[in-house]
Amino acid sequence: MYSEDISDSHKHVVSVLQDGVTKLPPELDEAGNVEYKSSGHTPRDPAPVEGDGHALYIVGVHDNGDVVGISDEEFEHTIDTLENMAQQLDNARIVSIKKRVLHDSERVVAEVRLAQKAPLPQTELRVAVLGDYGAGKSTVLGCLTHGEADDGRGKARLNLMRHQHELESGHTSSITLSTVGFDGDGRVQNYTNNRSAEHIFQRSQHVVTFIDTCGHAKHLKTTARALTGYSPHVFCVVIPADAVEVSTTTREYIQIAAALGMPLMVAVSKMDIADKAGFAALMHELLGTLDAVLPERSKCIVVNVDEHQSLADDMMRMSVVPIFTTSAVRTLGFGDLTAVLGKSLAKRVAYSTDGVKPFEFHIEHLYSIDTVGTVATGWVHNGAVAAGGAADTQQLVIGPDSSGNFVEADVSSIHTLRTPTESAKAGMSASLAIQPRSPITIQKGMVVLGADQLEAGGRRISSEFTATVTVLCSDLVKMQAVVVHIRSTYHLATIVDIGSSTELQPLGCAQATTGLRLRLSGNVRELIYPGMPVVARDGRSLTFAGRVTAAM
Repeated sequence: MYSEDISDSHKHVVSVLQDGVTKLPPELDEAGNVEYKSSGHTPRDPAPVEGDGHALYIVGVHDNGDVVGISDEEFEHTIDTLENMAQQLDNARIVSIKKRVLHDSERVVAEVRLAQKAPLPQTELRVAVLGDYGAGKSTVLGCLTHGEADDGRGKARLNLMRHQHELESGHTSSITLSTVGFDGDGRVQNYTNNRSAEHIFQRSQHVVTFIDTCGHAKHLKTTARALTGYSPHVFCVVIPADAVEVSTTTREYIQIAAALGMPLMVAVSKMDIADKAGFAALMHELLGTLDAVLPERSKCIVVNVDEHQSLADDMMRMSVVPIFTTSAVRTLGFGDLTAVLGKSLAKRVAYSTDGVKPFEFHIEHLYSIDTVGTVATGWVHNGAVAAGGAADTQQLVIGPDSSGNFVEADVSSIHTLRTPTESAKAGMSASLAIQPRSPITIQKGMVVLGADQLEAGGRRISSEFTATVTVLCSDLVKMQAVVVHIRSTYHLATIVDIGSSTELQPLGCAQATTGLRLRLSGNVRELIYPGMPVVARDGRSLTFAGRVTAAM
């Protein structure tokens, strides 16, 4: 198979519909959007996205290019097969059927074209899944995304683990992204009824991306990067039902949700091994912790409710903290949890459909592809951009490097939710093929934005800033060194000043907030702006979390 839309050297010059044509170029490989078909066997998926949204089946031709034709009965069966396949794909349709009858045999040859349906307007919600070591975060996500019950020994979590040492230890050491989708009728799209993430994205109108974090203290750096660099909309804290108490780590995550002003939900896992008395004591302590940290939010234990929409709206408005009780072994409680997430929408961000308005994209991961170059994945925070947008509409820059420098850059191609698109808009994940116009080492944590936005909205390239934070320990002192996480990067920083108007209070108090002034060490300069989340750690413990108030 080969694509006539992708490579000029593979263009389909001779058509099987032309009289007298008995030979076509042989089918070259197993990729692309053109397939020869000489019998009634079931073809492989046309994968219309591989050919700019189009696929072509040439019926009645052997793989070597010999034009042999098929009978009328085989032709009808072939068309039925293609229609069924397009229906199963749910994002493709047959747009044209052109056939020719071979005069010497009365057999039929044809060209059948399929096209990708116009995509539905999509929304995406990012959920950071947090919890202590052994809380069952990955197991809960394995059940949600694959629809499979756990065997009590961690079977469900195996679907999410990426490294051999994770499979051997059973504990996550890296950030893992997983997905559940919802179609226009609210039906769940996961790996139970879809064979790949691409298929889930194609069939979904609303996508929930779960950010699975690490629970062990030695991987705290990775978890902190998920909080500041992956742009979550909701925090989901997982607590095991057999725990004897609410751990310090769990309290810290609830405290961070309050400090960053994030919607919060709680998933109680392992209900199948909980005893009645222990669970009652745990819930009493959990509700007490939530009341202390988030007194302004109501708390709701969700069991077989019908008002999922209102509960989702209240959660996203930060007026309620829903608590779900789940069992991965018995697959209990996931119906309500999934339904609420399916109704939860992130706060809308204004963007321009013509791509002219301010664009801002935060880089989370980097890949190098031989035929493309550097590809950056991340989240579009503001505005919109079209492929080639730097030349046609707005000038883009990428940076900063360690000295605070930005360079001009072009975006040559775009994927959103693993699908090639012409543009990327605010509120969606995207992959951008970036081509800097000047030498720069592209790194995680960098930003791609309109050149005229470097000094807009309070943004400054600076090494010093102030922030209002929630203190997660009670021993902050001036000139103390901490590691500060900014977007997907981190730097050593010094606490230059501590606000004197607020007395530092112990963990668990809602009023444990103060103003800090911090200076990045080593002459490092970063793009800093008001409202940007920051999380600091000291060794294997979290120190504070909050948002920037001003760059100095």
